[in-house]
Amino acid sequence: MAVYTAGNMIGTGTHQTLIGLAQNGCGNMLWANFLLSGVLVTLSALPLLHLYHRFPTNDCLHQAATSGLGAVPGGLVAFVNGQLVTIELIFAVTMQAAFFGRTAASQFLEGGDELFSLCSKMMSLAVLAILWILYRKTGALFTANIAWALGVLELSTVGLLILSSPIASFAGTRLRPLGALLDGSQTDAIKFPSGIHFAIFAYGGFPGMIQSADLVDNPSRNVPLGIVVACVMTTCIYVVMSASVLLVSQPAAIASFQNGFDSLRDILPSRVLAIISCTVLSSVANNIMENALVVIENLTQMTATTAGSSLPLSLPNLGMCRADTFTFGAIAILTMFKSELGLGMLGDAIDFALLLQFAIFAILCISSKEASLGMLLVAVLSLTSNAVLAAWHLCHASALPMIMLIVLVFLPLTPSFAKACSKKTD
Repeated sequence: MAVYTAGNMIGTGTHQTLIGLAQNGCGNMLWANFLLSGVLVTLSALPLLHLYHRFPTNDCLHQAATSGLGAVPGGLVAFVNGQLVTIELIFAVTMQAAFFGRTAASQFLEGGDELFSLCSKMMSLAVLAILWILYRKTGALFTANIAWALGVLELSTVGLLILSSPIASFAGTRLRPLGALLDGSQTDAIKFPSGIHFAIFAYGGFPGMIQSADLVDNPSRNVPLGIVVACVMTTCIYVVMSASVLLVSQPAAIASFQNGFDSLRDILPSRVLAIISCTVLSSVANNIMENALVVIENLTQMTATTAGSSLPLSLPNLGMCRADTFTFGAIAILTMFKSELGLGMLGDAIDFALLLQFAIFAILCISSKEASLGMLLVAVLSLTSNAVLAAWHLCHASALPMIMLIVLVFLPLTPSFAKACSKKTD
């Protein structure tokens, strides 16, 4: 479970977040962004694990919400959380599919022109189609086993980034001094806290693992243990990896990378580097597959839960459109229009969705009647930290991603809400 969850979290975040932090002015301190984000994510995971310990089922959040808040408000909170999982991961897979397309297209074409853009979109749609067919033909369990194997390969390739500075030193390249990692002269003090918000994207995926708990042996033990170990392991991997790359390359050079393996560009032969870079494709395919599985499980569960609910507002049944068709179809549409939407806005929406989920975990833990004093303090600390981080980012960035996220969360409720209003009028 730890490898599966870590494989779900690690992937394009290794490359996209590393490069994005360098581009956003975090400088030599970008490793600290990974560290602080990892601490926040691990802290925020503890209330979720408390809830799963109380209700060890796939719909533990729904049960915890209705138990702690009551049927109607609890059902609404559970619905919002389910929508956040769906939106967060669909947006994340869209960014991963776009990254896959760009990486695959760069093997044949130079970037920057319309042909490259068209080719990258076609590559993105092709991998989505292949993974959708694989899911349809083999089912969730077989697909999850493939994702686990790819996760092992992914962690192995990330090991190359961790070893980038030893490899460079062995090849005779002079490394930057260790003191450079504490040099804040290239770090923008205003943008650094926003970098913590940005780096949370690299840890996305673990909340949705609850929806896949039925695919795990002995879930009551392995799910909580796997999530905690994965959070700690992922934090350590990101911190050591980013520090190792920084000892080889300046932040300005990292900002221009295509992927993290570019840190070895002048160290390894170009042919060897090209082969290593191709492993990025399997890594991204793994992330797409795992996250899509979580979305499918979540949508299926939400539809079943709200169908039998007494709430006046419910998620429309998918009917002829199966959950997997909706998931891969939505990702394909977003991938086609990614240039118009802007990947940066999708990334901000993902980060806000994660912060809102963390807040929900904390609130439900606080409302729990069985939480210990220590767990209550953890939940309050998590809620406060996430609120401060979200407020800081909103003060220094656009609020449009948050507004878009809130609209998408409640959009499916519009038909049932209008129907309920019309009944009251009659």
